[in-house]
Amino acid sequence: MPFFAGRKTGRSAPGGVRVLMVRPLILAISLLMIFVVFEVHAAQEDPAAAEAVTFTRKVVDATVKQIHTALGADLDKDGDMDIVATDYRQGDVVWFQNDGRGNYTKKMLDANLPGAYPASVGDVDKDGDTDVIAGGYLADDFVWYQNNGGGNFTRRVIDANTNGAHSIVLGDVDKDGDNDFVTSSQDAGTIACYQNDGRQNFTRRIIDTTALKAKRAEMADLDGDGDMDIVSASFGNHRLAWYQNDGRQNFTRKVITTTAKGAYFVSPADVDGDGDIDLFAASRRNNTVAWYRNDGRGNFTFVKIDGNAMGVRTVIGVDIDRDGDMDAIASSVDDDTVAWHRNDGRGVFTKVVLDRSLNGAYWTAPVDMNGDGRLDLLGAGKVGNTVALYTRN
Repeated sequence: MPFFAGRKTGRSAPGGVRVLMVRPLILAISLLMIFVVFEVHAAQEDPAAAEAVTFTRKVVDATVKQIHTALGADLDKDGDMDIVATDYRQGDVVWFQNDGRGNYTKKMLDANLPGAYPASVGDVDKDGDTDVIAGGYLADDFVWYQNNGGGNFTRRVIDANTNGAHSIVLGDVDKDGDNDFVTSSQDAGTIACYQNDGRQNFTRRIIDTTALKAKRAEMADLDGDGDMDIVSASFGNHRLAWYQNDGRQNFTRKVITTTAKGAYFVSPADVDGDGDIDLFAASRRNNTVAWYRNDGRGNFTFVKIDGNAMGVRTVIGVDIDRDGDMDAIASSVDDDTVAWHRNDGRGVFTKVVLDRSLNGAYWTAPVDMNGDGRLDLLGAGKVGNTVALYTRN
């Protein structure tokens, strides 16, 4: 199906970020795609799987108000994993220092980021330590916290005009060896890429301005051509879309579906083990966890995993049981549930409920917190203000 290449214009923006508008021009007939729907009615719980993979939950903290994100990273370079979290109500970005024995001390990273919401971790300046990038939904800021070593940080505003910062993901979009990041801004309906010039000067490229109530943006090579494409979930128009990179960071929008009711999250992963990148997705309004099978050319087919994830917010692809295929971890606010969807290797899933009591389960992310070579989970309970650590038994 043919698409026209994008056209770019430039302008200046508040916060010292140069803005490049990338406007995808798309044939009307390419806006809708027809999918064959496969219903996968998974069991609600598989006792055998539950016995094989179990976790012990520990509440690390219950004072992070309306928490949305909890991430693991070794911020002080002492060889163990610390935790980063965002406090929406109090406008804080905090971190929890690990003493090496799994005891955590809460420390303030930023007490002035109103509506602190998304965060990502990685080495932005290539100095060998882990930095933090976070967004303030109410502040309309994306901020880089430069790690100076030992867990001491310098606050640097990258963009002060984001208009509803909702997600931020680090990665090398332009293949120049440093970390850029991609974002979604809910109130602006915008998907953007911030390109790092290697000296930590960022150029914002507007990829899409039609992602109504944009919730999530991620990056992955979806068409197998060796460069990083971008994929988004937008709640307001029930849309999943991907943006094909021509190798020079000009992006063409391709709509995957407009029937993902309340599209909230998307996560790239090779679900069926065929060598190309598929997508996990969460749709809040119809309580659905699904995956979209990639045919290798960027055409996707919808496959339902679970239709009873009440108020689902996130789903992340990860091989929890280390059997060589990608499972999914989903978090749903309205039923306080963290669920593991076990992949049989062919993209057929069995649901295993790991926790039914994470109050307002908004987020769960895999990370090896204790260095035993097995993945643990970090959870964020939005209603209970909870940072929860699930340690693999």
